[in-house]
Amino acid sequence: MKKWIQRKPKVAPRKTDDIIDMIAKIRGIKDVDSFLSPTADELHDPYLMKNIEDASNRIIRAIASGENILVSYDPDADGLTATSTKIRYLKNYTDKVDFIYGERNDGHGIAEMIKVEGVDEETRLERNKDNLEKIKACDLLILIDSSSNDTDACRYISEELGKEIIILDHHGIERENPYVLMVNPQQEGCLYPNKFLSGAGVVFKVMQVMEDTLGQVDPFDYIDLVAVGMYADIMRVDVLENRYLIMHGLRNMKNTGLVRILKGGKADLFKLDCNSIGFTIAPILNGTARMNNIKLAIDILLSDDDTVCKKLRLQMSKLNDKRKEIQKGLVEAYSKRVNLDQKVLVVLDDKSSKGFNGIIAQQLSEKFKRPVLVGRLHKGVASGSFRSYNGLKFKSFLQDFDGEIEALGHEGAGGFIINEEYLDNLNTYIERCLPELDEKGQTVIYDLEIPVDEIGDYIKPIERFNLLTGNGFYKIIVKVTGVTVEEPQCIGKTMETVKIKTYDEMELIKFRVDEHYASELGHFDTIDVVGVLSMNEFYNFGLKQKICTPQVMIEDYMKS
Repeated sequence: MKKWIQRKPKVAPRKTDDIIDMIAKIRGIKDVDSFLSPTADELHDPYLMKNIEDASNRIIRAIASGENILVSYDPDADGLTATSTKIRYLKNYTDKVDFIYGERNDGHGIAEMIKVEGVDEETRLERNKDNLEKIKACDLLILIDSSSNDTDACRYISEELGKEIIILDHHGIERENPYVLMVNPQQEGCLYPNKFLSGAGVVFKVMQVMEDTLGQVDPFDYIDLVAVGMYADIMRVDVLENRYLIMHGLRNMKNTGLVRILKGGKADLFKLDCNSIGFTIAPILNGTARMNNIKLAIDILLSDDDTVCKKLRLQMSKLNDKRKEIQKGLVEAYSKRVNLDQKVLVVLDDKSSKGFNGIIAQQLSEKFKRPVLVGRLHKGVASGSFRSYNGLKFKSFLQDFDGEIEALGHEGAGGFIINEEYLDNLNTYIERCLPELDEKGQTVIYDLEIPVDEIGDYIKPIERFNLLTGNGFYKIIVKVTGVTVEEPQCIGKTMETVKIKTYDEMELIKFRVDEHYASELGHFDTIDVVGVLSMNEFYNFGLKQKICTPQVMIEDYMKS
């Protein structure tokens, strides 16, 4: 059983507080109205972003003079939405727009998109040659959501091929790149206050500046794509500017491909929340990329024909189902290989896939409550993905290892490269220098304790806060006491979901488990449960009516 801890309020609630104010004080939210309903006033001045005016003016000149503009796709949901946004926007002004891309298993950035030497796979070699030919034929290359640190590749494109490069990115900068005009809030000297924009967010800001000159297109026409990129890339959702962009996108979901994905996932288009992105859109975009078929995702985001999008979504859904099977197998296999005596779990496999390393590291981190390195050990070099845990600045920690490891990306999620000969020294460094992380064990922190007969009063206030949760503001968790069990049932196509029916006009549900979960519970057992409280709503076509049932997504339970 997990350890249950009630969150200590940041500000002591009063007996006269309503539920909204009570939750705000528990979470330390000072202005609850701005937090729950942010407005356009939260948007920062885009001109504070370093180089944004120069980059915008250069793109405008390319449009005006009929130059060939080439943009790049990075193979994840943020890269897909950011570049699709830019292409759709540019096509309002010019037909001379083309794109290049690389598959997820090739890696991120322009260096991997144009690499020719040492590339074994014939398909990738042909694609990279095609990418190079397109670069040679363009006048302006715009690299989006990647490549800030691809100095050598940018030098080659700039000096050897004579091409101008603009980078619109948000990743941490590890080395100078004097060969590009860069718009990135992470770069030195950038005064933009929000350092938690994704690639799609940076593209949105560039469009705002361009429209001050062009004045023909509303950047908010693409806010749905921007919102998906922002949330899917796990940007902080306690930043009010981010909250506004994501919420505005959820309320204005109109991209044909995104709407088709939502419909295919049986999402309620009139009641979209962050789960609509996190559990429906992002998995199918990222899953398609992980299965090395990113072109399907590109096509669905650029298409305005719903008939075309239906076919594409079906193909993507089948690919994503295969991805789930592979991912499940890898998590099970790697879980058996971890050493739980280590502060950081390290799993290296000579057959690991770049497309899966990050998501597997994330799942292992969540499962075992500590940082994780997952990757490939090949020809004396270990490379792969890292994931942090509990707010540890893991990238910085790895970089402090005497310069023997290269760690790129974000503090909590990124990639690493290290020679095999230094792995033992890295393990020694970790055990000696990594601080003990709180709550290594299985722990649930909950906000409110509610008797089962009072849950109806709490559902709507809690749903307002849980509309947008994630990095920086996690879901409101409740402890519901005195629930009377009717019976547990294992449901779903893969039989990995357990629903516990109760005698309290509510239901409990748990995903990613088997038929043994809660099997010891029987009729009239009384339990306490911790989890996410919401109203499960669906239309029963047989009864011809909408069914509304209070529901708790289970984190844990115990007999009371």
